[in-house]
Amino acid sequence: MISTHSAKTHMVKKFSISAALLFLILPQIMSGKVIQSASAGPLTLNERSALSAVRTLHGAEATFQATTGNGNFGSLAAMLKAQLIDAELASGNKYGYVFVVTTAQFVPGSSPAAMTVTATPRVYRKHGRISFFIATDGVIRGADKFGQPATETDPAIDEPGCYLGTNEACTMQAMRTLHGAEATYQATVGNGNFGSLSQLREMNFISVSLATGLAHGYSFTVTTIDQSPGNFPASFRITAVPRKYGVTGIRSFFIATDGVMFCADKNGAPADETDPVCAQ
Repeated sequence: MISTHSAKTHMVKKFSISAALLFLILPQIMSGKVIQSASAGPLTLNERSALSAVRTLHGAEATFQATTGNGNFGSLAAMLKAQLIDAELASGNKYGYVFVVTTAQFVPGSSPAAMTVTATPRVYRKHGRISFFIATDGVIRGADKFGQPATETDPAIDEPGCYLGTNEACTMQAMRTLHGAEATYQATVGNGNFGSLSQLREMNFISVSLATGLAHGYSFTVTTIDQSPGNFPASFRITAVPRKYGVTGIRSFFIATDGVMFCADKNGAPADETDPVCAQ
């Protein structure tokens, strides 16, 4: 069976704390009970780099699970051995941040494989303020945790509020998120097959905004082919094209089951596997 789905995004509001309110809650802040959202100000270079590295790790985990991991996620060392990340990131220390990967093995009939990644400033404020968190669903969360790790209870900051600065950078993030969601879907509820955008959303593997197929000025299309035992395995293709070429974006993007992303200026037409590989 072949299925194709595409579609719209929504905006999020940013909130700030007034001086008067800050005065009222200062005792709570000092006790660590109030956490400042990552949306309170622009990210520093270290913070932007750490955010990008968290996304890289999520994509590497998705590729590891679908290949070397046989359905399970891998440690930093295991992903380095599989040549999915560089040695510096595998050390857990890069961009002034400490990266920690936690994995849970797949238990047939009981629980799916799972993973989390945290990125915490090595020295709070010197190297960064914002701590980051990502889990299997691919949603990056973060906040000013005063040097403590972020968790799944912190605000989502990458969908649709992307902090890498451009529609194209945000679209590359979204493509990685979709690839990871597909790998998770196949290994769990998909029974070996991949899912449509609506099916990925039903399992809470992607955000509501991304499930619409319209985000960051781009239109996303997911095409899946179910497995045929003895003939061919399940596969998927994802394309992202500018909604208005030259205004919302220039390059088109493509990613498939193998996790390699391709991109090129296609004058608004979809990219495919014959285009150049996108730089990280």
